[in-house]
Amino acid sequence: MEIGLTGASGFLGRHIIDQAIAGGDKVVAFSRNPRRQIRGCVRTQSFGPGLHLNGLGAVVHLAGESIFGVWTNAKKEHIFRSRVEGTRWIVKAIQGAPDPPKVLVCASAIGIYGDRGEEELTERRTTGAGEFLAEVSEAWEAAAKEATAAGTRVVSVRIALVLGSKGALAAMQPIFRLGLGGRFGKGDQWMSWVHVRDIANIFLYAAKTESLSGPVNGASPNPVRNSEFTRVLGTLLNKPTFFTVPSFLVSTFLPEQSSLVLDSQKVIPEKLLTSGFQFQFPSLNEALHDLLKPKVRPEPSSAAPSET
Repeated sequence: MEIGLTGASGFLGRHIIDQAIAGGDKVVAFSRNPRRQIRGCVRTQSFGPGLHLNGLGAVVHLAGESIFGVWTNAKKEHIFRSRVEGTRWIVKAIQGAPDPPKVLVCASAIGIYGDRGEEELTERRTTGAGEFLAEVSEAWEAAAKEATAAGTRVVSVRIALVLGSKGALAAMQPIFRLGLGGRFGKGDQWMSWVHVRDIANIFLYAAKTESLSGPVNGASPNPVRNSEFTRVLGTLLNKPTFFTVPSFLVSTFLPEQSSLVLDSQKVIPEKLLTSGFQFQFPSLNEALHDLLKPKVRPEPSSAAPSET
């Protein structure tokens, strides 16, 4: 299959490219700089109004402004517009293609559910309301859904906290390695997470599994409480985790972004489990152990070279 990919140069995009190639697929990168060569991709095409998607088997859409950084009004506008407008460009190209992609797999986020306490959040649950990330994700999914009018199957992968060598885990490690790691607030809020190799595989699986459509929770089947996440990470790093960041401090200094660490979201990937998807790293301990294990370099050979 030839797969079009936006956000190909990003952290998740890189993993999707590697896994797609390993599975025998070809990847076409879409970038605002079409001259840019992205390792592993057969070519790079322009991403913007008037892009061309004709003949592709699938499109995986990841591109969007990072949510990290201070949420000024301008930043929030960029977050919203980059996701919705970019998706509309793709949908318009699908609708105008003589041979449109059979499936659009579009990124979304579990932030769409909002703060839900102890509720188990399968794809059948209602979405949240009033929170910025929920509004962004709802508009993002609505824009992607328009591609169904062209006969294209649409899947919106609601991504949980991605654990990998970059991103949130990379930001946490220096703090924990100094022995300053700890829970946020009471620590009883549910954290939904996913190993980066699993979420990359989920996007490719969704592209090839015709029974999947609509929202799909891209999360491990085993969410944990914030206190448990803290304990497991501290144990694997062999560091204490005595500290607590009070909720009022998070809310004071990050009034809107506090939802990223204080909201409780117990997300269950019901559609993936029902369809038979196999997680490589279903438990937090397995995932963190894989990501934190030392990178062992081979010992140089001490044997003298043989003479011929």
